[in-house]
Amino acid sequence: MSRPSHAPQATDAMPPVDAEAIKHAAVQAFAEWTRRLPVPPANPTDFIRSVEPLARRACRLYSTITERQVVWKEGATQGSPRVTGLRRQADSVDPWAETHASLRESSLSILECTPCGGRGTVSCSNCGGREHVQCSHCKGSRKAYGYASNGSHRLMNCRSCGARGMVPCPSCRSGQVTCSTCQGRGRQQRWLEFIESVRFDFLVMLEDEELRRLLWTKGDMEKDAKLLGEISANSVLTREKVAPHLPEDWLQEHWGKTQVRLKPHERVTRQSFQVFETPAARVTYTIANAPPTTVEFEGQRMLAPPTSEDHQFAARARKVRAARMMLIALSVGIPLLYLLRGAYFWNASWVGLSAFLGSSAILAERFVRDGTLGQKKKARSWGVGAAVSALLAGVMALSAEPRLGDARRHIQEGRLDTARTELLALGGPEARALQKEWTDLHLAHALQQRQVDEVVKDALLLKPGTSARSKVDQHLLALTRQQVLAALERDEVGSASTLLASARPVLELGFSKDLGELTARIHDAEHAACTTAPCRWKALSAAHRAEPTPNRENQLGRVRATLVAHLTPAPRPKVATLEWVQHLHKTAALARELGTPSADAQLGEHVRQAEVWAREEQERIPLIGAERAVAISLLQLTAGSTPDLLSKTTGSVSLSCVLKNGRCVGAYLVGAEKEGRVLNHSKRAEATKELLSRVLGHPVELPSAPSSRSGRAPTQSTWKDGGVTLLARWNGTYLVELRVGEVKP
Repeated sequence: MSRPSHAPQATDAMPPVDAEAIKHAAVQAFAEWTRRLPVPPANPTDFIRSVEPLARRACRLYSTITERQVVWKEGATQGSPRVTGLRRQADSVDPWAETHASLRESSLSILECTPCGGRGTVSCSNCGGREHVQCSHCKGSRKAYGYASNGSHRLMNCRSCGARGMVPCPSCRSGQVTCSTCQGRGRQQRWLEFIESVRFDFLVMLEDEELRRLLWTKGDMEKDAKLLGEISANSVLTREKVAPHLPEDWLQEHWGKTQVRLKPHERVTRQSFQVFETPAARVTYTIANAPPTTVEFEGQRMLAPPTSEDHQFAARARKVRAARMMLIALSVGIPLLYLLRGAYFWNASWVGLSAFLGSSAILAERFVRDGTLGQKKKARSWGVGAAVSALLAGVMALSAEPRLGDARRHIQEGRLDTARTELLALGGPEARALQKEWTDLHLAHALQQRQVDEVVKDALLLKPGTSARSKVDQHLLALTRQQVLAALERDEVGSASTLLASARPVLELGFSKDLGELTARIHDAEHAACTTAPCRWKALSAAHRAEPTPNRENQLGRVRATLVAHLTPAPRPKVATLEWVQHLHKTAALARELGTPSADAQLGEHVRQAEVWAREEQERIPLIGAERAVAISLLQLTAGSTPDLLSKTTGSVSLSCVLKNGRCVGAYLVGAEKEGRVLNHSKRAEATKELLSRVLGHPVELPSAPSSRSGRAPTQSTWKDGGVTLLARWNGTYLVELRVGEVKP
């Protein structure tokens, strides 16, 4: 039996020596044990009713047990003695009746060597007794690479084995080697020996069976018990040897338990029997009017029982914990609820409420703790303090509540932010009972503001048609007019537009004429800043729509006539191609800038016709033969990596223009993406056709795949368009490249 270890907590460094010392140690142990209980009292010894000292007896038995096993040993002989055969059998030997020397002498036997059968030699493991092994140079093939007499390196007869493939075994002679077991003597000797193993048995015997539940009785007994006597023997202890130290009736009942169970070939070689006296104490306590409870402390250190044996303090702890949780919930939950109600309650009243609630919770918890211990006088004083704190917390709670009268006073005195906070705490803008106060607040706030955005926010919160809304609208109109005109004087047209856009949702219902006037002024300022005819047309059109006047109508007619003159198609004059292309670009840019005027259908038709005419005129100018500047202007091509190459990519199709002496003499088209090289694919066919048409200066269609010749599809086809040669490269029916004009393959 192994010896368990346990380190109990000591409550007194000095072991008790008499009844009074035991009582004193038990009282200290009770106080220490009680402090480990939940919610312990401050003075636990006040609840002790009695202490009963005790003394118990315990015994401990150590046993050393030895086991002997008989085993065979073997080894080589000296010389070649006569074979004797086995002289003894292992199962017939009593190991406890023999010594090591006598057992070896009586069992020593001479036998023939088993591995070699008494011959002294065995077959070689390297060659298996065949005397030859495979040649390591040619691997048994009889041929190996080497250098001939003429210096050439070639396959030739193996020189290591003489072209036989086998060589003599280097590990043996005639296929035999000396037997390693008998060293070549053909004999081996065997004899019997016994080996010993020791184990220990540990047994604790107790006078009182209740002591078995304490861990200290199974180890370190000297710390908690007084040694009365010890008896040792180099064999099994007999009852007669221990009888003087123990009562006869105890021996009669317990001595049979000391018998050690032995395995075969085991004997007890030593035993030690110790007798201890163990002090103990029973402590009886009670709290309030509960029935008494008794706990027992054991050993010289007065080791305490588990805390689970207590019932009175555990029941009290449950009551105190329940009260504590409820008080914590109240002291934390009520202030938290006030905080969740809004920022209005984040003030000094909330701080006072929290402080008094916390103080009330602490005092109430003290009241419960002392009340459950039966200390009525102390509990009464704690209860009075808790009641006073709770009353003050109620006063703070009442002072923290918002009041409608305070909100009205704040509005009248101009403290609008404070009034807003008060009203939000009372119920917010959606509360029916507070509509008048919220209206007064929005009105007062709007009339104070000098920012258009802020006045608009207040106006939108007021019901249209009410006197308050009318006052705010009038204030907003005056403020908007003032700030818009000031911005226009500073030439800040954007700021003026932003201000008017902010006020428009409020003013457009009742002040549309004023809005039109201000809008027209803003567009007049935009017209004055314009530098192009389209810009002037758009600004004058917007100003005339906002506020029509004869002057604006006359100005609009003059600008319109200018635009129509620029947009009307005209025959190409005798000018250079580059100058004509630039004129077409300007006409197209003018049309794009004007867009489609919705208010003037006739001007819109001029714009549409100008766009079509400019595009068609550009498409009639071929890229082939064009000067470098004309080519760049036609398709907005960018210069390539060399001065002799221009390139552009449209719709996943890449167009490259080859220049010679400053003119485009050839062009080629390929797919711009590595994964999409097929030009006649549905995704790239239109872009390819458009680019090819621009190169030639007139609409063309993509070529069809050439027919197969002699079962093979041609890889290219050529044709002419006017005087320009075109070459198409094919991969089956896929068009992979187009070359136009003078382009080298």
